[in-house]
Amino acid sequence: MINLFQPNLGNDELALIKDVFDSNWLGKGKVVKDFEEEFANSLISNPNHFLSTTSCTEAIFLSTKLFNFTKGDEVIVPAISFPSIGSAIIESGAKIVFCDVDKHSLNVRARDIQKVLSNKTKAVYITHYGGIPCDMDKIVQLCDQHKILIIEDSACAVRSFYKGRACGTIGDMGMWSFDAMKTLSTADGGMMYIKNFNKRIEAEESLYLGLPVKSKSGLDSSSDNANWWEFEMNRTGRRAIMNNVTAAMGLSQLNKLDDFINRRKNIHAKYMEALKSTGDIQLPPAPDFKYRSSYYFFWIQTKCRDELAKFLLGKGVYTTFRYWPLNKIELFSKYADNECPNSDYAASYTLNIPLHQSLLDKDVDLIIDSIKVFYAQQ
Repeated sequence: MINLFQPNLGNDELALIKDVFDSNWLGKGKVVKDFEEEFANSLISNPNHFLSTTSCTEAIFLSTKLFNFTKGDEVIVPAISFPSIGSAIIESGAKIVFCDVDKHSLNVRARDIQKVLSNKTKAVYITHYGGIPCDMDKIVQLCDQHKILIIEDSACAVRSFYKGRACGTIGDMGMWSFDAMKTLSTADGGMMYIKNFNKRIEAEESLYLGLPVKSKSGLDSSSDNANWWEFEMNRTGRRAIMNNVTAAMGLSQLNKLDDFINRRKNIHAKYMEALKSTGDIQLPPAPDFKYRSSYYFFWIQTKCRDELAKFLLGKGVYTTFRYWPLNKIELFSKYADNECPNSDYAASYTLNIPLHQSLLDKDVDLIIDSIKVFYAQQ
């Protein structure tokens, strides 16, 4: 089966993991710090505003705590978003307000947000769908005007840039995913950017039991504290910190990231050229000079979506649609007050086809040929 997503791992990752094993310190340490700094540097950003964690979802849940979402607040969420965003808002006590997206790019636009604004709106979550940046200038202008927080779900947009700025660093907070399906994979893991440095300190404490950031370990404290087992907490907290093993994988993957993205870019270009006049297929937006994409998703839109998906499955090609609109999910149904016709359109006609750096040329050719055969039979 040709997978929709697939990591690319090997001896380089194993060598760095072995170094961690040899150090006899598997938990959070220097390797994590190095990964945070090198990741930030790769985005041409200040490392002091970055913080690793166990998943992008953990960062999303943390965002609702950092910005004190509560009952009476409204938070705007594009209908096509990752489900953990909806779950985090519900748990905070705030109200989800769904908005529509562009029917072809599946990205939210400023005018979609404008339609559902109210005097209770506290924040908006932005998803850079498939690695293509949203039009952030207009969104930032609107949100600044109404004093609304911007939180960027950049899970799929590692190394995506909008007018020279890394996606995830444009709003008040952003987060990235390093799970098993992502371009840069640490098996599981995530990273966040927080614009306000005091909030970043609060986040670091919240991710590690609420302990003060400057706290020493018990062993380090034993040399200058008679009762080194005593400690204080600045706040309530979880334990959601990255470890050195995960970070070692991340450092190795980071060294390969440019090659990974270039391979994806080449496959993306091949799809765009080969499928441009095939059946009724609507292709994703062509690359624009204003941005640089991570090329995480490739998607097509067709009225034969369901039939095509089944046909490709029979040819050994797995496809799917990401993401099923949250306003269509029963758990979130009581918040589905607004019509989202473009999201409905996307849910009916969009199909994600395989795009990852491990795809062989023969796999790409098989996918293209299979799609062409399908339409030739229609």
